[in-house]
Amino acid sequence: MEKHNRSTQNRYRWIAALSLFVTAGFLAGVLFTASNGWDRVASAVPASNIIANGESPFVAIAEKMKPIVVNIQVEKKGSEEPLMDFHPFNLFDPFNPFDDEQTPQNKQKRKAPKTQSGGSGFIVGTDGLIMTNNHVVEKADKITVKFTDDTELSAEIVGRDPETDLALIKVKETFPEDRVAKWADSEKLRVGEWAIAIGNPFGLDWTVTVGVISAKGRSNLPIAGGGPSFQDFIQTDASINFGNSGGPLCNIHGEVVGINSAVNTQGQGIGFAIPSNLAQRVMAQLHAKGKVERGYLGLVPTAFDDEKRAAMKAPKSVTGIFLDNVQENTPADKAGLHSGDVITRIEGKTFTDPTQFRLFVADHFPGDKLKVDIWRDGDTKKYEIILGDRSEYIAASGKGTVKDRDNEKNWLGIEVTEAGSTRARQLRITADNGVVITRIEDDSPADNRLREGDVIIEVDRKKIENLADWRKVTGELKNQSEAILFRIQRGDTKTYVTVTPK
Repeated sequence: MEKHNRSTQNRYRWIAALSLFVTAGFLAGVLFTASNGWDRVASAVPASNIIANGESPFVAIAEKMKPIVVNIQVEKKGSEEPLMDFHPFNLFDPFNPFDDEQTPQNKQKRKAPKTQSGGSGFIVGTDGLIMTNNHVVEKADKITVKFTDDTELSAEIVGRDPETDLALIKVKETFPEDRVAKWADSEKLRVGEWAIAIGNPFGLDWTVTVGVISAKGRSNLPIAGGGPSFQDFIQTDASINFGNSGGPLCNIHGEVVGINSAVNTQGQGIGFAIPSNLAQRVMAQLHAKGKVERGYLGLVPTAFDDEKRAAMKAPKSVTGIFLDNVQENTPADKAGLHSGDVITRIEGKTFTDPTQFRLFVADHFPGDKLKVDIWRDGDTKKYEIILGDRSEYIAASGKGTVKDRDNEKNWLGIEVTEAGSTRARQLRITADNGVVITRIEDDSPADNRLREGDVIIEVDRKKIENLADWRKVTGELKNQSEAILFRIQRGDTKTYVTVTPK
């Protein structure tokens, strides 16, 4: 028995010693982490308090950022039913948003006089400037910003940039410097760093979630509705949900490294934010001009991989961007570039990633001259390209500028998209030509005459094959006061409908 008791006592001593060792190791780790940066957080809690009180360094960040982050409420004119436009929280969704009983052609629609949505933003200027996502405030009729002290102010849009999904709004208020967000250099961001997302998910005001930076440079994400043209997302596992859009993603020092923008609904812990460096460049142009001007080459860049190199018998020393297509009568074409060329240098810089190449070109202005080195058929050639205006290309291609898209919905209360577009496919419209009605304003001339999902193929006996035709014809009829004849396709039936302007 005495031997058994001695054995039991030894076991207890061993467990106690192990527990003491583990506790000492934990405290040493906390002290080491604090000495390597946590104590550098603005208004951060001292390391001694972390040990004594169990306080997290994230407390200081939450307290610092709370008065900077805002809740944005948006009111829009209603439509007969909500449509699926670009929505970053439908990222990677493989399912069609409509089933057979829910298509616009055969569903009984319930009128909604107005719709409300919400998002997040954060103060970026003492003069009342607030940064958010474009999809938060797009098509807004009224924007209300709510602050942490429950103050509510109306906001106006300074400028929007759908191509990066960023927007700048402004309230009539001035803020002290400590209410303005501090930016971090997203180029210096490393995978594995702490990431703190702050916003209003599901309307739950000023929510803080914590994770790490999971990856950088995410692009070509299949966001429903097409998403932004320029994607260079930061990936994080800090929880991001509906309503977080436009809120800041911060580092351990309480600085903004990104703007929360999208999430993978098919998997937990995969969210995406727009890098701070990209956001700042866009913000500067929106503040100065109300829009973003971008240079345009007129080519399709792709990766120059080993298969292409072998097929072209190029040496391994040749690296760069492969030109899959050089479009006719564009700056690249006029300068002498050909499809199949390899850009080895542009302004002395080398690129192998097409996304980074596109971002580099887009950071330049129309009229800028860029020097490029081309590898073609074993020889290196040098060219100088005068950049075109990307907004002119977008307008010419039928995609329309921001101003075009904002104004298109005004004529007779009709908003349209081109047949064959992503949005048209989401409505299960298979027509090759025409424009598809995506929204009818309540109490507008077209209300109860036309429907969402109708394909407009003629207006006033003039053919409508694309958005360019639609803009031309509607521009000619903008002052028309008599009834206008529409030829539409509704389901499998083609019919005529008259709409009388008010």
